[in-house]
Amino acid sequence: MRIGGRALVAFLLVGLLGTTSAVRAATPAEVEAAIQRGIRAVYAAQRGGIWDTAAPRPAGGFGMNRIGLQWGGETALATYALLAAGESRQDAKLAKPIEFLKTADIKGIYALGLRAQLWHFLPPSLEVKAGVKKDGDLLIASIKSGADNKGMFNYPVKDTIPRYDNSVSQYGVLGIWAVAQLGYEVPTASWKTMDSAWREHQLSDGGWPYIPERPDATMSMTAAGIATLFITQDFLNLGKGADCTGNIRDANIEKGMKRITENFANAQGRRNYYTLYGLERIGVASGYKYFGTTDWYQDGAEFLVRNQAVDGSWGMDVSDTCFAILFLVRGRAPVIMNKLEYEIDQNGDKPKLANWDERPRDCANLAHWMAKELEKDMNWQIVNLKVSVDDLHDSPILYISGNQVLGFTPEQEGKLKQFVEQGGMILGNADCGSTAFAQSFEKLGQKLFAPYEFRNLPKDHLIFTTPYNHTKWKVTPTIRGLTNGARELMVLMPTADYSKLWQLNVYVGREEGHQLMWNLYFYAIDKKDMRFKGQTYIVHSSPDVKPIKQVPVARLEYAGNWNPEPGGWRRLHNVMHNQDSTELDVKTVKLGSGELLAGEFKIAHLTGTHRFHLDSAAVSEISKFVEAGGTLIVDACGGNSDFAAAAEEQLKLIFPDGKMNVIAPEHPVFSSGVKTSEST
Repeated sequence: MRIGGRALVAFLLVGLLGTTSAVRAATPAEVEAAIQRGIRAVYAAQRGGIWDTAAPRPAGGFGMNRIGLQWGGETALATYALLAAGESRQDAKLAKPIEFLKTADIKGIYALGLRAQLWHFLPPSLEVKAGVKKDGDLLIASIKSGADNKGMFNYPVKDTIPRYDNSVSQYGVLGIWAVAQLGYEVPTASWKTMDSAWREHQLSDGGWPYIPERPDATMSMTAAGIATLFITQDFLNLGKGADCTGNIRDANIEKGMKRITENFANAQGRRNYYTLYGLERIGVASGYKYFGTTDWYQDGAEFLVRNQAVDGSWGMDVSDTCFAILFLVRGRAPVIMNKLEYEIDQNGDKPKLANWDERPRDCANLAHWMAKELEKDMNWQIVNLKVSVDDLHDSPILYISGNQVLGFTPEQEGKLKQFVEQGGMILGNADCGSTAFAQSFEKLGQKLFAPYEFRNLPKDHLIFTTPYNHTKWKVTPTIRGLTNGARELMVLMPTADYSKLWQLNVYVGREEGHQLMWNLYFYAIDKKDMRFKGQTYIVHSSPDVKPIKQVPVARLEYAGNWNPEPGGWRRLHNVMHNQDSTELDVKTVKLGSGELLAGEFKIAHLTGTHRFHLDSAAVSEISKFVEAGGTLIVDACGGNSDFAAAAEEQLKLIFPDGKMNVIAPEHPVFSSGVKTSEST
């Protein structure tokens, strides 16, 4: 599709974009730099404050004469892309196009569908409300009603020509979806008509063609069909998912997704800029991180970063650049949770798919609510335990829902444990308050993280108070948590069944179902680390770095919670290996055994999350270790005040003549920064 100018066509059939698979992933920094260059390129294409290059509605009528028919569309697309990329609507460079679009007499469905995306970014006002209604009325009135084209769209608004195609029709639906999000009441009959039309036009192989006369499916139109059905079903299935009757499936969407996944890796058309925008929409809507074995966002981002022009643009005109920006921006939005697709009864030859998806739109609706509250895009994903643990860290929360007894393999349990030890949290929802699920979830946690045990979260817990306080809720739910004393490792909703509220989009009167998840998400990211997809704190030891020094470290084991965060030293090992060419040889040393005084260690680490007491043998051993030149690091894990108070008491016993002092900011421990390779 082209929205005007030199190449206004329904979609591109160019072979300019190449088919070579990405050999490496574009880094988040590279993606951000590409977005910023793209933004500058879009601004540079402005002419008189707008982007339209064709005159409005030239003589010759609408019909198939598309040049000028989509007048306003290039400006709508450019403004939408810039606002989605985080540009301020108050920027002087956006003031004129926004004012232009508010009053432009748009007559083309492509352009109208794109203008409808703009209203979401503007502050509520009577003018905006009127614009939403006007666009909604025009789009509804443009839905075809003939025997062969019912539910579809043609290029002009409200025309009587029988012609339609799937490309322009998806923008009609996209525009209606946009105004519906802002309160425009779309008749249920309209949703049903559009939904039925797209299902009828799907080919037997699961794909969609550009027009019926072209029987071969294309990647772009198959993406359009799937994205459209996700939209229509979100409105037509609002009442489904309340009862726990197993996974809800949509045969047409599944056939479409099957075609995409089976053909994605070798499909040249997937790197068409217009198609990339469609693929991003179904990737975000479906929650799937992979199409087949390909990470769709990584694949597209790598291509775009490597093929951006020197001036920051992509493709042939500003439309291509805008589609590229939208792909990069919307596809990398923070992921609030990864929903786990899993199996049960795995002892047999054919494991059975669990009821993991009884509410298929629960996470999608929750992400949409959070996006509106935050005024920024938020995503969700579906993952499985066949991938690496790193792939689970796109989100701080791994979400497991269902109504059956959980049964993971030892390998899968190992991945779950590693995910948590690396800083993640596992959230469980017992669908319909399933006791079988809840009990097996707790059993799993106690197996993975013994000796910790689940308990009801106290009402003063951060999950109940920050930023939303439970005292303002009609119902304060029972939430179970498994903690190491510093943070919650696993959290269970045993009876509240908030997945049901998310699925049904019920908020008013049951606000706690959404607000609790807001609290939980910001608790999991420590209220600040809202990472874009692809950003990670996980560090692996680089095989290219050859260590030049080894530092033995003693982890002190005592009668208490001496090892609350076992992943901490593993990560520090990798950081120091990569940055300082230094290996940390971390060993567990039981206090009182005498091993600490064997002369192997110069550093010892004492940590915990509760009050503790050291016996006389341990006190003597630490005292002798320090007197011999060793350094003792005492760490109150997670800032635990009980441990810190007990540690001060114990240190006074170990060093009765010593004095506790606050280390000054200029002390070398804070400022040395000397590379190991530079020291002796």
